[in-house]
Amino acid sequence: MKKRIMLVCLLLAAVLLLSACGEKKQAAPLAETTSSIPVVINQAEYTLYQNIFQNNYATQYDGKSVTKRGVFATVEDAYSGVNRYYVWGVLDQTKCCDWQWELNLADTSNLPVNGSLVDVTGVFRGNDAALDKYWIDEAQVTTLTKYTGPTADIDMLTMSHTLEYVQLASINTHPDQFEGRNVTAYGRIYDPTNIQDPYYDGYWTTAFSSSDTLPAIGTSVKLRGVIANAVISDASIEITE
Repeated sequence: MKKRIMLVCLLLAAVLLLSACGEKKQAAPLAETTSSIPVVINQAEYTLYQNIFQNNYATQYDGKSVTKRGVFATVEDAYSGVNRYYVWGVLDQTKCCDWQWELNLADTSNLPVNGSLVDVTGVFRGNDAALDKYWIDEAQVTTLTKYTGPTADIDMLTMSHTLEYVQLASINTHPDQFEGRNVTAYGRIYDPTNIQDPYYDGYWTTAFSSSDTLPAIGTSVKLRGVIANAVISDASIEITE
């Protein structure tokens, strides 16, 4: 009888010990937050991006596992009828030379907030469904810093200027699919009714209307308005660096 009682006590002690260990287990830390969009500078990523898409080295990397860190962005591709997801960054502080990797996400049920700093793992793989015929397949995304700044239905402030060009092309060729939606954009004042690419003259222009005081031609600005027949209408204008 004493042995049986001792065995029960030992089992009970083991259960209590496991419970105590379970109580001490810490949950995974939550991502930090930021109200500004991160600037991810990575010269190696830019060189790799150029080698793959400009120097035709893509086949050398096809099927290789990759890890990327950058800003998360979503481009609405009206032509293909899909959302395209990207991680992007820039070459240096000038921000004029950017890189962006399209993601074929393994799970889209819990997307990062656009403008967040993320880590991505997956397999670089060719696929005709990718905009540039290659993407990071089976992509797993972890949010490192969650963006908490102002957002919009079409938030081009969270995009590289190359991705902004892609999004504007979709808006301008399929305006009916974007009509009435809130939008943000950035660039330089081109003339009283247009902004252009923030870095390269004539790379792209897009129309806007605003009752705000118009800054001087060439001034860098952010716009926030509503899309009306492909025009960023009733836009507020914020002068930027």
